[in-house]
Amino acid sequence: MTLASCANAQETGFITLTLADEQFEMPLSAGHSDWTGSRGFAEVSIMARPSQVETWQRFQSLRLTFDLLRSGAQSPEMSLLRRTKDAGFERWYGQSDRGGLAVLITDRSLADSLLQVSGTFTGTLGQSTNFGQTIDFGTPMPVSGTFAVTLLPVR
Repeated sequence: MTLASCANAQETGFITLTLADEQFEMPLSAGHSDWTGSRGFAEVSIMARPSQVETWQRFQSLRLTFDLLRSGAQSPEMSLLRRTKDAGFERWYGQSDRGGLAVLITDRSLADSLLQVSGTFTGTLGQSTNFGQTIDFGTPMPVSGTFAVTLLPVR
């Protein structure tokens, strides 16, 4: 990672999620996003929540996590809490080994304790009733998107 000047920077960012031909941009939920580790290895956790009412009525939250190594991202996982028509929720999950979730880092920097990272993701999510321990891909949900965030370390 390279050093960058981040004077007075705060946690900011977004995830853009593409499902079929629809695109949703969700701002970073700063209190639920962070990183831990070092310059050579970091665990990154990004949570985004919709700010637009129309999107909020469809999705509650999106979490993207991955290990950030010097060579790129490894072991990505994603969870999506989706609203149903009866006001309930469906939980969708994907991982690199289950759903083929992949993250490509396009930019990253670390200055003081602020980690700036951006990239793209693609894969498939499946439903789970036990928080991703088992994932049903009987009705798969292909996902892709981008992210660009500035994160503080675990507090």
